[in-house]
Amino acid sequence: MLEISMEKDPALTLLYSLLTAASTLLCVCHYWYGHFDMLLINLIAMAIFAFAAIFSSLNRHQYDSKYINLLTLCVIAILMQYPLREQPQLTLHWIYIFPMLASFILPLPWASALTLAVLASSLAQLTLIYDGQPCLRLGLTYTLIGLCSLCYAYLNASKQQRLLALAVTDYQSGAYNRRFLSRMLEQEISRSQFTQRTLSLLALSIDDYQQVLDIHGHGSGVKLLREFRVTLIEQLRAGDEVFHDGEGTFYILLPNCPSEGVVLLKERLKVQLDERQWVDVGELQLSVGLATLREAEDSEHFFQRASEQVVKQQQTALRLLAFDH
Repeated sequence: MLEISMEKDPALTLLYSLLTAASTLLCVCHYWYGHFDMLLINLIAMAIFAFAAIFSSLNRHQYDSKYINLLTLCVIAILMQYPLREQPQLTLHWIYIFPMLASFILPLPWASALTLAVLASSLAQLTLIYDGQPCLRLGLTYTLIGLCSLCYAYLNASKQQRLLALAVTDYQSGAYNRRFLSRMLEQEISRSQFTQRTLSLLALSIDDYQQVLDIHGHGSGVKLLREFRVTLIEQLRAGDEVFHDGEGTFYILLPNCPSEGVVLLKERLKVQLDERQWVDVGELQLSVGLATLREAEDSEHFFQRASEQVVKQQQTALRLLAFDH
């Protein structure tokens, strides 16, 4: 569900650009000192990094970027292994920096696998050149750098997931927020129009929510919203999602649910919610609105149709209350 993109493309473009500049500088150094075999390898690496920088700056499709990044690092890993036996001192700087590159650019499982593969290949070649102590030092240094890089990448990924959850969640109720509803409406409408399946939206508003806050306080209001959300989820199918606008109105997005189904769901929810005694509050007065997607309808009009029914019910309830008095 949480598919909101926290793009790393600008950062990756900058990283690839810096690597291109570093490869260019190394090319100049190798040419100056006459290391023409290393010059050729760094020219190839420079071209690869430049292509990756251009691709990541132009492309915004995460699926393609993921595999281009994997291909880029695999080619770089092969280029690092090629001159390792002939020029180990000039190649080890790429070996040590590789775990950091892989952890920053690739998903963690891929980065771990590629990092271990480079370590195994490097040690297999260096054992033919050095005795045990230099190889052990290389292995320990590489492992330490790799573990630190993977730990940092894991912590960074966890932090991004928490930030992403906070960005799409209403802190009072625990449901998804109104902004995320707008995004999901656009996605589900596009999917519904493509698959020719129905899409419905059900709105339930707690009419006296502001009075609950005024009388019982913010803590009781938050507790009510969380209980209300849990009660809704217990009555829904897998795949149905609950949203809250922050003002006491919940929206339920119902993929592949025709108008008859949403009417039945509305009646079932009304019975369940009206009969329930809520802690600290008692009974609730609810207004309900629903809408089923029409052909060529946009998200704004679709949302507005469900919301207008809620408003009409609230206005009718106020008129009846005024009439009774």
